[in-house]
Amino acid sequence: MSEKPTSSKDVSDMLDTLARRMRDDPSFDLAAHLTVAPPQELLDEGPSLGPVDVFTDERAVTVTVEARNTEPSNVQVSLLEGRLLIALGKAFRRDLALPAAVDEESAVATFRNGVLDVVLPLKRR
Repeated sequence: MSEKPTSSKDVSDMLDTLARRMRDDPSFDLAAHLTVAPPQELLDEGPSLGPVDVFTDERAVTVTVEARNTEPSNVQVSLLEGRLLIALGKAFRRDLALPAAVDEESAVATFRNGVLDVVLPLKRR
């Protein structure tokens, strides 16, 4: 007997159903019912950057952006004449005008779990 799919099931309902089927049927093949790979359409896309968030407070300008389909070694960040340049290898580039003068020597960039964070301390006057 197959279950009729519903459009309003949430993840916990689906996991409960899966656990019940595994418990009730020892020959149940989990690998046949569980997909761990991202959809093929995401794998076919090249490197790209998501929307850029720029936050400025009294101490720094912080830029956060999602870098999709790329490795940390491909992410390049540089500052030039009041502009932040972000590149994903040779395939994708983004150029942002910074909202304030920053101390380029104290800038810190981190890339973790596909998210690039760049903290640019404001230049002291």
